Amino acid sequence: MTTSFDFNPLVSPHREDPHLFYRDARSRPLQMSPTLGAYMVTRYEDLRTVIDDPATFSSAAAVPKIYSNAPEVVEVLRRNNVPETNAVVNEDEPAHTPVRRVFDAGFTGARVRAMLPTMHATADALIDAFPADGADLVGGYAIPFVQTVINAIIGFPAEDAEQIQIWTDDQNTLWNVLAPVEEHLAAAERMGAYTRYLQALIDDRRAHPREDLLSDLVHGANGFPGVPDDYTQCIVRGAARVAGFDTTRDAITATVYAVLANPAIRERVLADPVKMIPKATEEILRRDAPHRGLFRVTTRDTELSGTSLPAGTPLLLLFGSGNRDEAVFPDPDAVDLDRPNVRDHLAFGRGMHVCPGAPMARAEIRVALEHLTQRLPGMRLADGFEPVYIASYFFRGLESLRVSW
Repeated sequence: MTTSFDFNPLVSPHREDPHLFYRDARSRPLQMSPTLGAYMVTRYEDLRTVIDDPATFSSAAAVPKIYSNAPEVVEVLRRNNVPETNAVVNEDEPAHTPVRRVFDAGFTGARVRAMLPTMHATADALIDAFPADGADLVGGYAIPFVQTVINAIIGFPAEDAEQIQIWTDDQNTLWNVLAPVEEHLAAAERMGAYTRYLQALIDDRRAHPREDLLSDLVHGANGFPGVPDDYTQCIVRGAARVAGFDTTRDAITATVYAVLANPAIRERVLADPVKMIPKATEEILRRDAPHRGLFRVTTRDTELSGTSLPAGTPLLLLFGSGNRDEAVFPDPDAVDLDRPNVRDHLAFGRGMHVCPGAPMARAEIRVALEHLTQRLPGMRLADGFEPVYIASYFFRGLESLRVSW
């Protein structure tokens, strides 16, 4: 193993196109990334092996802890009484099921159906506000669309959307072990206000429950009791607001970009949107997975693809690489709306930690694309548009998507 073989999603060339690296990594034995401090799991079958064996590959380190930051950052978090428990995605059994079943209540089929009028109305209102000659579908469409939906699901007041997004970005920053300590410090300082804000909402839902995720977490659901306030705060900050926003925003814009960049795909989607938008959604979730991956740690000495892994070895599961594994998905870089095994993709994970919000995200992507194709059938990429991707530790998405019509 050479120390020069490394992966850093925040810098070139991995930021622009990690798939060149992924393709190379899949052809090699399991490799350690010095930057990320973990072995990179890039082959589809290896990913399934790890995901399907939670007893050997624990989820305890799935996402970083904000209290694992530098001592001066931790001091600020403590001074502001910012709580940290396990995240749902960090839980192993038996602790996982009781919390996960309560969390699931926020994303049932009934909740998805109840949110559809909000999705349709929001999409129409945003398109109505577009300039006459074009728009940026990241800042002007995907971001406010997904913010509106996830905030309503959680139970955040609509008028607080801008501030909640600042706090959500702070949570992302504190998770990003590669971010400068100055950014960590600023984010940690603001998290005190977020903590007080969330506690006020929790207290309100304890007295006045509603049909929202906050009420589910406080009062319990699906036969399981509510979770403690500090755990509710952590779920809302991370698993609900971060995961429910970044991934869906990026999936919407990735799908629109792929459709507009491929004339044959665009024609099929415009000709039969009811049938083709779901197909395009699944294929782009596979091809351009918005979530990079999660960590695991071995609970015992084991082996993966011939590499010995002592107990306590960290692994980074790179779902985006598995989704383009040529051994499972032939011609993996192509957009193929008729790919027979497309639903085998790992964009939403798999197993006990499969994304609970996947049905809601699919509905959001479908509605967002339906309105764009119905209202703006002549939409095209703006002249000279070149994709630039966000410098993000966990997510892969476009900084902007400029279109005209």
